[in-house]
Amino acid sequence: MRLLYLMTEPFGIGGVQSDILTLSEDLTARGHEVYVATTDGVLLEELKSKGARHVDIDFHYRGPSGFVRAARALRGAIRRHAIELVAPQSVRSTIAAYIALRLLPVGYRVAAHGRRVPIITTIHNIHNPFHFRYAGRILQRCADFVIFESHYERNRLLASGLQESKSEVIHSGIDTDRFVVRPPDPELLGRYGLDAARHRVFGIVARLSEEKGHVYLVEAFTRVHRDDPDARLLIIGDGPLLDSIRQEVKARGISDVVVFTGMQRNVPEHLALLNVFVLSSTRESFPLAAREAMAAGRAVVAPRIGGCPEVVDEGVTGYLFPSRDVSALAEAMRLMVADGRYRGMGEAARSRVERLFSRRSWVDGDERVYLSWLRA
Repeated sequence: MRLLYLMTEPFGIGGVQSDILTLSEDLTARGHEVYVATTDGVLLEELKSKGARHVDIDFHYRGPSGFVRAARALRGAIRRHAIELVAPQSVRSTIAAYIALRLLPVGYRVAAHGRRVPIITTIHNIHNPFHFRYAGRILQRCADFVIFESHYERNRLLASGLQESKSEVIHSGIDTDRFVVRPPDPELLGRYGLDAARHRVFGIVARLSEEKGHVYLVEAFTRVHRDDPDARLLIIGDGPLLDSIRQEVKARGISDVVVFTGMQRNVPEHLALLNVFVLSSTRESFPLAAREAMAAGRAVVAPRIGGCPEVVDEGVTGYLFPSRDVSALAEAMRLMVADGRYRGMGEAARSRVERLFSRRSWVDGDERVYLSWLRA
């Protein structure tokens, strides 16, 4: 199978990019040829090392002329590389695929056998509330089939015009060989001034941007630290709000107990430093970072929004709280460490990932859908 993924964003740090890295590596290992149409980004060379071939097309177009350029470039790439199946990763790239394959200037068919190229879209998340009002109708028209990462996103688009028979939920999976329960690295503990025997460490792995709600986490942690001087907070990541969050930490007088690690590629080793993983987002679909933390045996505190209730089993693998509710977030954090219950919840979290969110079941599911449409 010659498969072409279409991405709207550059190939940098992000959940969709992480998914494509995994799918490229595993599908290539299974004998498929994987192409990825995207623009340059910091992880592009890593993508190539996984066996994928890069096709430089910008789907983040502005205006009609950019849209036409993207559609024409896509049609040319499909013909040049003899692509058999196109897998857009957004509504925007699905529209471009539909125009390129069905309308520009006439419908495209593979020369070798005369069949159409299936358009199998994967929807990771649709954050803009205006967009999901019409996204279902667009996908009903422009995609042959739609894979959703979560029931939350699927249900929203079923309500906006997508037929149930035209879609399926396949949870994206976690590499349970990479994300494992492991002891904390002494070198990292020393670097960040942590004492595994003494400190209770909360942490977040997320881009420092408004929707990740770091400001609420900092306020909640301030309350937790007031009652527990040995509490510590690790903020792992980078982003546009880094300086403002640093200022917030300084203003609250907790700079000596909050550690900013910057962006890290060795996330499993950093998760091993935590007792509790905290997600403080105001907008989420199916949080990858929370599932990675669970695979690492970490209990999770997460907001009760989007697909988070599909990830966290309330009271078993962690706690859910109303988004933006600092008091509820602080209380959930206190409950986690009050009697060491995070330990049992962490064990349950690892088991849940192995059962529901494994890498193999995810890749098996996507491959099954792709091959079924090729045979059809």
